[in-house]
Amino acid sequence: MGLTFGNLFFVKKEMFSPEKQAAHEEHHRGISWVYYAIMVLGLWLLANPLTFYYEQTVMTWNDILSGLLLIGLSYFALKPYNLWAQWGLVFLGVWLFVAPMVFHVRDGTALLVDYFVATLTVGFAIVVARQPGIKLFAQPGPGIPPGWSYNPSSWGQRAPVIFLAWLGFFIARYMGAFQLEIIHTVWDPFFGDGTKQVLTSKVSKSFPVSDAMLGAFSYILDVLFGYAGGVHRWRTMPWVVIIFAIMIVPLGVVSITLIILQPVSVGYWCFLCLCSATISLIMIPFTVDEVVATIQMIKEERKKGKSFWELFWFGGTMEGGKMEEKEDPKLLLGNTIRAMGKDLLIRPWNLCLIAIIGIWIMSSPGLLGFKGTMADNNHVAGALIVTFAVISMSEVARIVRYIFILFGIWLIAAPFIFGTEQSMVMWATIISGVLLIPLSFPRGKVEDKRGSYDKYIK
Repeated sequence: MGLTFGNLFFVKKEMFSPEKQAAHEEHHRGISWVYYAIMVLGLWLLANPLTFYYEQTVMTWNDILSGLLLIGLSYFALKPYNLWAQWGLVFLGVWLFVAPMVFHVRDGTALLVDYFVATLTVGFAIVVARQPGIKLFAQPGPGIPPGWSYNPSSWGQRAPVIFLAWLGFFIARYMGAFQLEIIHTVWDPFFGDGTKQVLTSKVSKSFPVSDAMLGAFSYILDVLFGYAGGVHRWRTMPWVVIIFAIMIVPLGVVSITLIILQPVSVGYWCFLCLCSATISLIMIPFTVDEVVATIQMIKEERKKGKSFWELFWFGGTMEGGKMEEKEDPKLLLGNTIRAMGKDLLIRPWNLCLIAIIGIWIMSSPGLLGFKGTMADNNHVAGALIVTFAVISMSEVARIVRYIFILFGIWLIAAPFIFGTEQSMVMWATIISGVLLIPLSFPRGKVEDKRGSYDKYIK
């Protein structure tokens, strides 16, 4: 059977074998309750503006129409082969995350209810029910990729990302509520009114929507994509793995870069923004290994003549590998803490020192009392050094540490390029650059195996 993108939404029963049909219909019977639950959410959303009298007419009509659509799509989704309706619930849930930003919501009740209903809708539709049609498209195969010593999609690997994303969501939503003027003060324990100045700056206002609420939207998608799929999703749901990684790695680096430009573009530090950047940064090492496994699977299946897009949307299998033992839910918390320690704390000493140097460089303008172009350089360079230090703490991405050679050369040259009248500033920057270069070479011990990717772990 040749699969196309359209099959993800529109399928006919006759397209699949009796075994596939039976597995799909049994799965659908087991999760059909979620569509009744979403109907209740639709009724809740429909009644909310009529009960609390929203200030904005556009938000009133948005919630009424969205509630009606939730009820209608849920009704059609009760039929096992109406994948278009099941996907429609996912997209409508995502819209409910976006709507408060697009319409610049001013009513706290509307914001909370839309986010609450959206989270439960997407959670029910794709986390609990799993990808629509997954039993029709999924192929049997191993849980641990061939040549790997662990499963990159295990809950122990994903739980740290989900926990951190939830934490980031609550922080970003709090700042977004301030930007939307739902609350009128914002907390900052270290930088006075720095957080307020950043959130109300021309940079923040240049976005068409609240940039903090955009961050909250990104975090909640990280949460939902972290929950989505089973422990075999590295080969059964490649699109989830890759989109999940795109949202965390490139978008995370971009958001971190924007945040570290605060003292340069705005002139203030924002404590909550720095917390959000730290969370985004820590999430990255937990994500890249799952992408590596997915890419390995796609490359192997491509050799058999399968199209990239078929593999991207419907997944594939791999010869070899092994089935791992099922995780005990009672041990998940302990395994998660150990995973976080393994990926972030038990790392080569040189990367920890590099991160400390980055923090020093970033803080040096305030500690040594200098301003101007040299201060801007140190703010940006120091923050980028910390960013890449944490990324390279992941074994999969540890080759990134060689970028510190370039950072070292730049720090040595910066005082001569930008100039500084303070000899202490010049020598502090140069010495930091000199230290970075040799610290980029120690490799440390590789603790896990990752099949054909091992040759790239230098």
